[in-house]
Amino acid sequence: MKYFSRVHRQSVALICALALIASSFAYALGQQTAPAKRALTHQDYDSWHSIQAPQISRDGKFVAYAYMAQDGDSEIVVRNLTTGVDQRAPRGYHPPVPPPDDPGANIGEFLAAQARLLRPVFAADNRFVVFSIEPTKAEVTKAKKEKKKPEEMPKSSLGIMDLSSGQVVRIEKVKNFQVPDDGSGFIAYLLEPKPEPKKPVDKDTTATTAEGTGSNSNATTRASGP
Repeated sequence: MKYFSRVHRQSVALICALALIASSFAYALGQQTAPAKRALTHQDYDSWHSIQAPQISRDGKFVAYAYMAQDGDSEIVVRNLTTGVDQRAPRGYHPPVPPPDDPGANIGEFLAAQARLLRPVFAADNRFVVFSIEPTKAEVTKAKKEKKKPEEMPKSSLGIMDLSSGQVVRIEKVKNFQVPDDGSGFIAYLLEPKPEPKKPVDKDTTATTAEGTGSNSNATTRASGP
């Protein structure tokens, strides 16, 4: 009996030792094969998105929101709560706007104003959703590189999505819009002012001016001579 008891204890000790060695080996192997964690970069931050300005249709069948990129082009997303299907439309690039420096400024009003710029609006009959479409980041960057004047910078547009099909009608150069609370079939929007046409240059006037300038130049030269 003592012999079997000693053998049993030795067997248990051997099994425990083998289990410990196996677990240590597995842990070491896992440490070797696990990929190294990469530090986050600004590109990672720029790719993050947030849901902003969510709205629910009056009949409760749809929810719409701005799916905003941290630093890039964003989307308007409309979800059918009955089917779970999403309809998406590009809404362009909305650069981060820093809060006002004025310590007396109302931050709540500032945030509310920013939300109004992003907010999609359902029509009263729940058939359409209306939203602003800002220029893309590529368009804004290109215009800045070309040193465009403020009136020459790309302008925002108006998007009208048909909720039955997801198709979007786009109206260019819309400054802002208003959807009536009651009634349907109407949208009020304000267009950007048209650039003033450049006045045509009269060739005869240009030639006369050039001749006069040359005559004055010659007269000045003669007056400065001996």
